[in-house]
Amino acid sequence: MRDALLNDLINTLERHGCEIKISLPATRGRGARRKATTDLGRQIGELRNNHGLTLKEITQLLRPKLKTSVSMATLNAWEKGAIPRMVPEERLIQVLGEIADEYQAVEGGAWVAAEEVKATVDRWMEVMTPRQIAVAADEAVTTIRSWATGKHRVLRTKWNRVVPLVDQMREVMKSHQDHP
Repeated sequence: MRDALLNDLINTLERHGCEIKISLPATRGRGARRKATTDLGRQIGELRNNHGLTLKEITQLLRPKLKTSVSMATLNAWEKGAIPRMVPEERLIQVLGEIADEYQAVEGGAWVAAEEVKATVDRWMEVMTPRQIAVAADEAVTTIRSWATGKHRVLRTKWNRVVPLVDQMREVMKSHQDHP
């Protein structure tokens, strides 16, 4: 992983009593999600992707229906294809179907694709700074900058709130630039 020169430098510094702390930058953004391989996994994925429910919310909804608790880690494993041991898979699919019926699916899916987010932010940045976009969107500047990387998808409900606000501000700023 580390090349010989880096190892030599670290060893030399440590011999002279220097404390070495190495931190690697975190991988930002979201990689492509693995496709669910089981009916149960697909059902969980549908609740997350189409209904906008989080693993935590799904576990909370499952508890009263199953009369037992399910951890987020277990739910995540089921989504990736693990076979349930304590609750029959057919029962889980039935209960998840009930939850899907109780919660309306978000039109267009619960998430806006990262590519669409980036393209829209790029269009905004032709006229506005990230700070101006953040003010118009009522979001943090760091959020706007992360959207601009093209690696982050956004909940559609948030996106539907933010886009009209920023588009309105963009038009005002553009008209001021066109007519100084």
